[in-house]
Amino acid sequence: MKRKVAVLALALVFAAVMPLCTGSKHLNGPKRTLGKGSVWSWTEFDTDGKLVRLGVTMTNGALVDLPSSYDEVEVPLPGTEMPTPPYNTVVVGWDPLGHAPDVYSVPHFDFMFYFITSEELGRISPGSDTIPVAARFRPPDYFAALAEPTVGTHWGDTLAQEFHGKPFSATFVYGFQDGKMIFLEPMIASSFLGTEPAFSGAVKQPAAFEREGYYPTHYTVEYNRKDSTITVALEGLTLKKPQ
Repeated sequence: MKRKVAVLALALVFAAVMPLCTGSKHLNGPKRTLGKGSVWSWTEFDTDGKLVRLGVTMTNGALVDLPSSYDEVEVPLPGTEMPTPPYNTVVVGWDPLGHAPDVYSVPHFDFMFYFITSEELGRISPGSDTIPVAARFRPPDYFAALAEPTVGTHWGDTLAQEFHGKPFSATFVYGFQDGKMIFLEPMIASSFLGTEPAFSGAVKQPAAFEREGYYPTHYTVEYNRKDSTITVALEGLTLKKPQ
């Protein structure tokens, strides 16, 4: 009996110190108010300081008492302690009326991971995106779907289910401005977020990237019943060199 107790005690000690031994690091950004809840960004790094995941988490209350017109909140990344190239800031947008193309004319959230600053975003004016995107920087099957001031041009996947007779639930958007990639965006229907999802979607890759940084191979949308939160994350981050 004493041997079993000793073994159990050692197992508990090992479990407690294991996260410290791994050296991995999780950082949370400042919380912001959304609806009747909170939203914040976060980053995760491995023992070598490599960015391995980043995302946005919001409490379930963030889906409640939202405005009837478009609104957005900037959720800054966690400080400058660890580098997060190419990401600079995150904006969460709430669009209750949807937008063009028509398949997106339903209430949804935009989780926009920007490579540029909020000041640079403010200088994007209507009709200003006139420089074409080089073919090698465009993900396959994507097209320029919607240009918006202070946001950039959304590029959507022509093979996404919503363009082929199925309802829009979640899709991955690339953002460009002046021929350059400036954001990555999981765009998610609010009705889908209300289903307590456990979802993973692939991210199509362009042949080359102009900015050095860590780019996702997939994204996830997960509901955590323990703390009633929803997390949208960029996963499988892989370092890409400029080409």
